[in-house]
Amino acid sequence: MRPARIIVAATLAAVAIATGSYLALSTNTHHPAAAPDTAPTSPVVQTPTTGNPTNPEPAVLADGRHPVLLKTIDPGRGTVTFDLIQYFHGDQATIEAAKDHQESPPPNDSYSRNLNPKLRTLPVRADTTITANQLAGSNQDIPVSLARLATLTRAGGGMFWITVRGDQVVQISQQWLP
Repeated sequence: MRPARIIVAATLAAVAIATGSYLALSTNTHHPAAAPDTAPTSPVVQTPTTGNPTNPEPAVLADGRHPVLLKTIDPGRGTVTFDLIQYFHGDQATIEAAKDHQESPPPNDSYSRNLNPKLRTLPVRADTTITANQLAGSNQDIPVSLARLATLTRAGGGMFWITVRGDQVVQISQQWLP
């Protein structure tokens, strides 16, 4: 008889605990606007890196071809400092100029946008192909050295395209604009 009483007592205790938990949860007011105890998390964004596992610093600019305004060229150090811009041509230029409340369609069917004044500096590989056109007094692309490009761009140089691979500039070419 004693084991039966223990079983009944244990069962009643379990029922009482379950009933109490249910009542506590069902009468608790939920406040979704209440701040959580931990800070909210942000989505993880992968920043391009230099590709060197011993140097996990972020890359200055992802590999690829980018429109830029050249600001400083240092042939002695073999570097260029530039301002990354956005460049649009044709129908896309018209759309983007209108978004910025600028003349649309834009003159010469091209439009550039500078989102911020951040300047970036990258090394220029010794075998980099460099061409200029209007700055070199031509409508055709003319091969020039980094030192010559530095002298041509002292008073402002228009828009250029740079190609980056592994955090190094491998090509620089002036965008011809009418």
